[in-house]
Parts: sequence; C-alpha cells; structure tokens
Amino acid sequence: MIRVVFIFFLIFTGCNKKIYTRIYNKRLANEPLSCINIKGDNLIIKNMLLKNSFVKKLYKKRCEYILKISSNYITSCSSIKAKTFGSDFDGFVRFDLFKDSIHFYRIQKDFKGEFSQKELNLIVDKMKRDLKFQY
Repeated sequence: MIRVVFIFFLIFTGCNKKIYTRIYNKRLANEPLSCINIKGDNLIIKNMLLKNSFVKKLYKKRCEYILKISSNYITSCSSIKAKTFGSDFDGFVRFDLFKDSIHFYRIQKDFKGEFSQKELNLIVDKMKRDLKFQY
C-alpha cells in the first residue's frame, strides 16, 4: 500500500519540484539580511516576487544586498537529444544574491509549463530556510 501511494506521489508531483542551491561565501550567507534590492530584466518575475509578502517587507531600492533575477524559457528546442528523449523542463528561474558585488548565494528552480506564483513562493521559502533574513 505504501509503495502504491509513493508511486502516485511521484507521478502527480513530477520531477520539477527540485530546487537547486549553492552557497559561494558561507560568511556572507550567515550574515543577517534586513533588506534586498531586486535587479533583472524579467519584470514578470520581479512583480511576482513583490507579490510575496515576505519579499515585499524586505524590498528596498537602496540596499547593499542585490537579488539578481535570471530566467530562461525554452520556446523551441532544436536539440536532437531533447526531441528524441523529451525535455524534463521548459525553463528555469534563478536568483543570485550579491553583497557589494560579491556573489554569495544562488537558487534555481526548473519548471514545466508556465512558471507560477506557487513555484516562486517555494523558492522564497527555501531561501528563508537557507539564509538569515530579519526585518
């Protein structure tokens, strides 16, 4: 019975739930963060971030901590391998954190279909567990 439940869980949750993180500078990652400034070309993701109540409280235009948004949505794929075996994801959203131009943290989530507020909130929740935010 437990195996059946587990198999259904895997089928319905899919493989795109994994969130990848990397800490480049442990000292900076352990410092308390009381604000973040958000930079990036993707205004849709930026607006989604600002809809998150936690991020909204931390957001300041003048802050030494910069959260840089990177995203990529694959609209068409010409890779023979991807066409043959299928692609595990349609794109990714990545946030990189910097303090005074020093890159100290990265978090990334691949997604299938359309990137949603729910997926963004999962990224923010993981950041809250990894870093020491205070406001």
